[in-house]
Amino acid sequence: MRFKLGTVAIAAMLCYSISLVKGDENPAAEGPKPSTITIGEMRVQTIPAMTYFCTPAETTFAKMGEPVKAAFDRLFSAAADAKLLLVRPTMLTYQGNPHFDPQKTFKMEIGIIVGEDTKLPDAGEDLKVRKTEPFKCATILYTGTVDQQGQAYQKLIPAMKAAGLEPTGEEREMCLYWEGGESSSNVFFMQVGVK
Repeated sequence: MRFKLGTVAIAAMLCYSISLVKGDENPAAEGPKPSTITIGEMRVQTIPAMTYFCTPAETTFAKMGEPVKAAFDRLFSAAADAKLLLVRPTMLTYQGNPHFDPQKTFKMEIGIIVGEDTKLPDAGEDLKVRKTEPFKCATILYTGTVDQQGQAYQKLIPAMKAAGLEPTGEEREMCLYWEGGESSSNVFFMQVGVK
C-alpha cells in the first residue's frame, strides 16, 4: 500500500508541474497567490554514485506528465513486487540540458534510488538498475509549491553563467520531500552537471 500511495503522490506532483517548468503560474488558479517559495543559493557539489532503478523516456516539458506518471506507476509496482529497498528519493535525469531551452524535445530517465545490492526485478525490458557516476554539478534547493518550481532554474542557470560554469548536458532533479502539489513544504534538489 505504501508504494501505491507514493506512486499516486509522485505522479500527481509531476503531472501538475510539467507545464509549469518555466515558473509560470497555474493557469487554472483564480487570482494571484502569495509567494510561498524559498530558493537557496547555487553551490557546486559532487553527488556520489548511486544505484538507480529507472526507465527511459523521450518527451517535452509540455507533454511530460503522461510518460512520467506511467513510468512511476510501473517502477513502484515492480519495486513493490520485488520487495526492493527504496533508500532515497525519486530522481529524474535529463539529457541535453532541457532547462536551458524548455521548448525542445529531450531524453530522460525516470527512477528511484535503491539499495546498492539491488538486482533487476523481472519487470520488463525497458526497466533497468544502473549505477550512476559521481556527478559534479551546480545545485540549488527549492522549497514550495510545484507550480513555481521552475523559478529555481531561473535562478540557477544565470548563477552558473555568472560563475563561468559550463554545463555537461546532464541534469538531475530529486524530490526530497513531498506533501502535495500545492504544499509550500515540498523540497526539490536541482542539479546541473558542470565540467
